Amino acid sequence: MQRLITAVLLLCNPLTTSWAAQLGPVQATDTLWKLATAARPDNQVAMVQVVYALWQANPTAFRDNNINYLLQGSQLQIPAREQMLATPVNTARQWYYQAIARKPLQPQAVAQMSRVPGVPATPATLATATSVPPPADASAEAIASQPLTGQTMQPTAAATAGIAVPDAPQEPEAQPQPGWKDNLSADYSLTLQQRYYPQSGLQQQANQHSSVALSAEWAWQSDDRSQLWVLQPYMRWDQRDNERDLVDLRQAYWQYAGDGFDVKAGIDIVFWGVTESQHLVDVINQTDLVASVDGEAKLGQPMLNWNLYGDGGTFSLYLLPYFRERTLAGVDGRLRPPLVIDTADPLYESAQQQRNLDFALRWSRQFGAVDFALSYFEGNNREPDFVASSDGKLQPLYLQMQQFGLEGQLISGSWIWKLESTYRKTRDDDFAAATAGFEFTQVGLFDTDWDLGWIAEYQYDSRGRSGLVPGQNDLFVGGRLVANDAAGTELLLGIMQDLDDSHSQSGKLEASMRLSNSLRLQLDAWFFRSQLSSDPLYYIRRDDFIQLSLDYYF
Repeated sequence: MQRLITAVLLLCNPLTTSWAAQLGPVQATDTLWKLATAARPDNQVAMVQVVYALWQANPTAFRDNNINYLLQGSQLQIPAREQMLATPVNTARQWYYQAIARKPLQPQAVAQMSRVPGVPATPATLATATSVPPPADASAEAIASQPLTGQTMQPTAAATAGIAVPDAPQEPEAQPQPGWKDNLSADYSLTLQQRYYPQSGLQQQANQHSSVALSAEWAWQSDDRSQLWVLQPYMRWDQRDNERDLVDLRQAYWQYAGDGFDVKAGIDIVFWGVTESQHLVDVINQTDLVASVDGEAKLGQPMLNWNLYGDGGTFSLYLLPYFRERTLAGVDGRLRPPLVIDTADPLYESAQQQRNLDFALRWSRQFGAVDFALSYFEGNNREPDFVASSDGKLQPLYLQMQQFGLEGQLISGSWIWKLESTYRKTRDDDFAAATAGFEFTQVGLFDTDWDLGWIAEYQYDSRGRSGLVPGQNDLFVGGRLVANDAAGTELLLGIMQDLDDSHSQSGKLEASMRLSNSLRLQLDAWFFRSQLSSDPLYYIRRDDFIQLSLDYYF
């Protein structure tokens, strides 16, 4: 695996400055969704966040600031990943469905404009590139103001010379209508990953392992942008731990957007939350824990989702008919407790087990600079407890739970204030938890294009140490550097300190950059320190690691 990564790096063009963070020129068959698919840095960024960021960063690429009128020939600047994530998913989704609902010019209104006979005044297909050449005179300028689909307009001789228009102009050839394939986008990625542990595990596990992951994503939108079909299979193979092997559907859904609402049926990944160090309210999807220590990676969740948009905010309903068990390290895996976890024989409080019908409600709204959300979830707890079995193993136990959640985010100049809070009830515990803090961004650090964000968050859990989870009374501090360069270079460094135990701490480093249009390099590193056996970090204190990932997009 190490030799393979080296070979791929040698084959790529090292001159990253020759690659520009741009899309274009926009073709007649391009849609904003299709272009956003190409600009999407990774699956942690929602498509609606990418679309919104592209629209914000390229105001001259749209007529009348309308995403339904994308100008052919435009070059789109790709915003940084942090700019995409700056807008909450639900805010971007609400904006998107309102934006695509804007009606194109009606034929009656178009007919009142000055135009050359013989040039049809056809409204543009929603979010499809509209060709607008430089006007030759006042008549041509009037022509350019009309949206056309897939046509490159040229001023006629009559308009240029200012002569009388003939009574029977020659009709142009009919342009072929775009087929369904023009609305289909396809993206593929191959990830090579090498993880190295400086020390052998407490159970004498190996200190290095390789893995390979393959992902594909197909998306199709109807001409009127009301229907969306998405399919994203994902496969992963690991050299050491077969519990990390995975075949999953991250997304496989149909979505319909109507007037002020949308409905989705299938499998999807839904993210809730605003804080950096942990996401207390994010309970829809199960965590793919063997993929990421911080719980950011998720498994696809079957669902029926309905969203209603209005002046009073966004109301969402989720019906979740099937439960996904958490991925946990196997006997040869790292980052696990001393006893082997028996993932093949989990326990459930619900008699329906995996087929228990979970459900969730969420209401979100913007109040000026404040984003606010309330949520409720009832069903199988995504976080398992563990009970010792007769054969000396640990069995995951999934209890029923009810959770009330609150999210708040205030943007004030260079400051972003964040809050997540939950109250959770199970048969064993009733407890409250919260994460609150801020991110302050210094724009143009040292008169460069760099932006540096300072992050501080406090974590609280009313169970204290009896909860056996990190974050009961902890402080997270970190910094995020965004280079705003063509390679999309970003770096995040953070340290978590237990305020009850000076010897309990953990830290992480995340860095990534594009090597070319099709290659992305990512570095992740974690360390763990603990001296108390009652500390959750104690059993992974020898599992510090460095991980190098190379993503190839094709």
